[in-house]
Amino acid sequence: MPSWKYPVVFLSLLAITSLSLTSESAPTYSGRSCSNSTFFTANDTFESNLNSVLSSLSSNATRAGTGFYNASAGEDPTDVVYGLSLCRGDVSTAVCQDCVATATKEIRRRCPLDKVSIIWYDECFLRYSNEYIFGTLSTDPALYLINTGMIQEADRERFSQLLSGNTTNLLATRASNSQSGKKFATEEEEFNSYQTLYNLVQCTPDLTASDCYSCLQKAILPICCGGNQGGRALLPSCNLR
Repeated sequence: MPSWKYPVVFLSLLAITSLSLTSESAPTYSGRSCSNSTFFTANDTFESNLNSVLSSLSSNATRAGTGFYNASAGEDPTDVVYGLSLCRGDVSTAVCQDCVATATKEIRRRCPLDKVSIIWYDECFLRYSNEYIFGTLSTDPALYLINTGMIQEADRERFSQLLSGNTTNLLATRASNSQSGKKFATEEEEFNSYQTLYNLVQCTPDLTASDCYSCLQKAILPICCGGNQGGRALLPSCNLR
């Protein structure tokens, strides 16, 4: 089973407060998952390949112009490493580069000998595996960060309808078919006279449109309709807030 440093974290992220624009400061750590079942030995070939992959991700985080990059190293099935990184679609190049560079260091510190690991920040995420992960839909492990603040009782039905209905479906469709190559979409919708609903969704750009849509639909289910003011769903292939 994946090992969680913080199995439940409560933040104000999805709905009633605005989505803050990330400044060029230290990346904001969200969580990580280490396999805790498949390990390598220090200084072996797998570790050498892993270091090569992480170095490549750090150096090329912004190379493609989409904030997405993947790399692999090794040929022997017992030693091969696949890795990828993805920055949030609205962060600057500098923030993206800094976040991925931080992630490459922190994932080694937090999951020192694991062959399968993922680390999430507010501005990016990074994962690696000894199994092929490129262009492959993955929804496990997942990390859900839920706001403890609650919507007023009288507004909960409409709020849930917005999250589970047209707004979410529209965003998932837009992200899945994005022409920018980012598979990223945002939306603002007036909730009432003094509050605005903010949404953001994103998939790894190597997913097909249908896999992106499926990932986002699965991500929204655990957080959409309990009356909480906001939340984030962080999956290996997609994320939303």
